[in-house]
Amino acid sequence: MSSVLLFTDPDADAAAIAAMSRDELTETGPYLLRESRKYEARTVLAAAALAERVFREHLAGRPETGVWGPVIEHAERLGRAEVSLQFTVSRSKAGSWIALADLLEKFPLIRAAYLNGELSTNRVSIMARAAQRGEDTDSDSDSNGGDESGMSFEEIVLDYGSRATTDPVLSQQLDAALISMNPDSVIEDRDTITDLVGNVTITPDVAGHSALDAVVPAHYGVFLTTQINALVDERTCRKDPRRVGSLRVIALGEITGVPGARLDCECGQDDCPKRGGGTDSNGSAETPADADDAAAWDDLLPEPIDADAPDVELVEPVVEPGIADPMNPPTPDEVPVAFGRALVVPGAPVLTVLTDPDGILVPRLQGYGPIDPDYATTLADVAKTIHYPESVRSAGPLIPQISDRAQAPPADPTGHGGFTVPPPGALTYAPSAALRAEVLANDVWCRYPYCGMPSHLCDLDHWRPFNHADPEAGGWTVLGDLIPLCRADHQRKHLAEWLPTLLLDRRVEWRNRRTGQVIVTFPR
Repeated sequence: MSSVLLFTDPDADAAAIAAMSRDELTETGPYLLRESRKYEARTVLAAAALAERVFREHLAGRPETGVWGPVIEHAERLGRAEVSLQFTVSRSKAGSWIALADLLEKFPLIRAAYLNGELSTNRVSIMARAAQRGEDTDSDSDSNGGDESGMSFEEIVLDYGSRATTDPVLSQQLDAALISMNPDSVIEDRDTITDLVGNVTITPDVAGHSALDAVVPAHYGVFLTTQINALVDERTCRKDPRRVGSLRVIALGEITGVPGARLDCECGQDDCPKRGGGTDSNGSAETPADADDAAAWDDLLPEPIDADAPDVELVEPVVEPGIADPMNPPTPDEVPVAFGRALVVPGAPVLTVLTDPDGILVPRLQGYGPIDPDYATTLADVAKTIHYPESVRSAGPLIPQISDRAQAPPADPTGHGGFTVPPPGALTYAPSAALRAEVLANDVWCRYPYCGMPSHLCDLDHWRPFNHADPEAGGWTVLGDLIPLCRADHQRKHLAEWLPTLLLDRRVEWRNRRTGQVIVTFPR
């Protein structure tokens, strides 16, 4: 590698990279990334070491009685400030580096992987915090005879961190692992966040905008998200020229009753399907359209968006509080200004919690992720509760699935899911509502490597292609031949650069057609 890149002449290195072949780039890129992570890991340790030197120098020579709270805090601030100056980073960044290095002292396995360039700083931060939260888990497991996997919680965290997932997905997986092993600790964390962190702040930004930041209960966030998405889907078509983000801002304003906030499609088409409250399909070829079948599984799936739903429900306007304006006193005949009307979109999906009647699997709030059983019970009055299907429950608890075990064999290569006779619906391209629900319960995210799209927003793809000319000859529409893929990865899969193999435990092996490289993704 050093014979190709000099690291002393930026222009020469840039030209060398531009001249590389695809195979050379495939080899060089990961090598450079790993080396850069090694340097960054050592930078973090060096920053913490410098802060420690400054801290000790400031306290040197002081009597023991003179080393107390404010003095220690001042010494720590001096250390952070010196790191900020010497490493040319903000004091906040310096503090996060110091805290991470201190935390990694407790977790040698994670620390070693970080120093070896296997993990980014953000990813190792997620893992170290999770390992810290799970410190009590190992002692509890030991007192109960150990968990079924025989792994320490740090080893479990390291296993998850090595998977081909995004950082947000990793956070959810570690939450689920912690809930499954020590739900009481998660309840304590949730109460602590509610009491100490929960807040909504709105601060002025530039050019006539404000920045909104909030830490709210998960179901608040899911409710707002589904309401915003439903309103955008109901009021705008795909030809609307505005960014989705801009549409979401207007939708939030209308939903919360901001005066003058109204979302309407600006496609300019006379035949726009969204005028007059109509809706169109999301375009997914594999979204179930059988209304009778969907109705039969009402107790399994949340209600789909109803194209014939009435206009949004409006609540009565609230009169603005009578706060006097000292610069412009109101006249007796002045009419108070009313707030806009808060809005509820009835066609939006309801809050839905997935639970295990046996109490083994971790509950999930659809649109958010894993939640502790106590929170799931709390939501029973405001959310629809549905049960994991038998195919998920039979897979067993979460933690044993990540320990070392024999490689599962590939699923039925015919795409028939082990059936010799096609079951009902198997020869129909679009899956039923019941089957779609079962796939989504088994597979939490898009199954393409490093994609974090929730499965309920994905298409369902036939692992072995469905044969439209002769359905019985191709892959069937059954659990054993379906995986969720987001729209972009669905199209990418059909380019056949990476070829998937579905295994019986629902792992998916993606093999690069050119190099033979294999990346494995997991259902949960």
